[in-house]
Amino acid sequence: MKLKIEYCAVDAITQSLYHKQINSIRAKLSRKQVPNHYISGHYGDPPATLPQDYLLVLIQIGRRMWKDIGVVLVLSFLIAITPIPKSWLLSGKAVSILGIAVSIFIGFRNTEAINRWWEARKLWGELVNLSRCWKDNLYTYIDVKEAKASIKRLVRLQVAMIWQNNFELRNFWHPSDSVVLKQICEQIKLKPGTSVRRMSEIRALDIQKLHQKAIIDDWGRNQLVQTADATMVAIGGLQRIRNTPIPPPYDVFVRLLTWVFGSQLLLAFKHDNSLATGIALMIGFLFAERIGAYIEGPFDQDGSSFSMPQNVICMTITEDLLPEEFEHRFSFSSHRPIQWD
Repeated sequence: MKLKIEYCAVDAITQSLYHKQINSIRAKLSRKQVPNHYISGHYGDPPATLPQDYLLVLIQIGRRMWKDIGVVLVLSFLIAITPIPKSWLLSGKAVSILGIAVSIFIGFRNTEAINRWWEARKLWGELVNLSRCWKDNLYTYIDVKEAKASIKRLVRLQVAMIWQNNFELRNFWHPSDSVVLKQICEQIKLKPGTSVRRMSEIRALDIQKLHQKAIIDDWGRNQLVQTADATMVAIGGLQRIRNTPIPPPYDVFVRLLTWVFGSQLLLAFKHDNSLATGIALMIGFLFAERIGAYIEGPFDQDGSSFSMPQNVICMTITEDLLPEEFEHRFSFSSHRPIQWD
């Protein structure tokens, strides 16, 4: 029993000394080797919506909805000066059921719209990754000494395809960003405005020529073809989103249902002598309904918070693949989602 007590005492002393040594080492490291402050880099903060941006988002929505808001105000004025018989009003239960139906349909429509926007963003992300892999594969499977000019041409062709895809999705050019595509087309002797499909065919022919000259083996050619095919699949997905909106009958039905419900709100609140509350609620429901319609088309032209940051993504690919040829001056990148371009 005595030996057991002495052993426990020695073990406790040993553990105490061990912890003291560990704490001493940690203290020395914290003072000498580990900085006591965060080290910031040049990559910038992640995109985030700032509190002061909320008003700007409302202004962006209001600019698109000024006709709807005008109709609501005119309708409210007519209801205010016109005696409305109670027979025009639906019962309280009917209005409640109608409100629930409107909320469900608007929620479903907005969910689908956001899914379309997010799918487009994921496809653009795939294009960024595939473009980086394309350049890496070229330098991996092709001897730079034998075909340096061909590698540079294929890299520039990839960048040109990305920018042309941006233009075909938007049908709109930012005045400064069009300079990038024009310069690349001149370097690879390609006519500006050449379609993405034609560029893909030219790329396939270039790969075939390299294979026929034995500059690239079968394995390398297959790897390049797989990357090229995946790029075209991603571009095809973006074209599908652009050319296939949400079915118009559903859009019309949700919009009509929202206006019917809003009109009933105006009538009901007029009889309660609080027409201003009805106007605010109706505009709120119209805002919720219109947001889905605006987000549904992610390839917007105005650079608002509804649009996909395509110019920023294209410039990222350009700087990754051609870092020595282009600078940030060609792009107006932003870390504020309401100012994406």
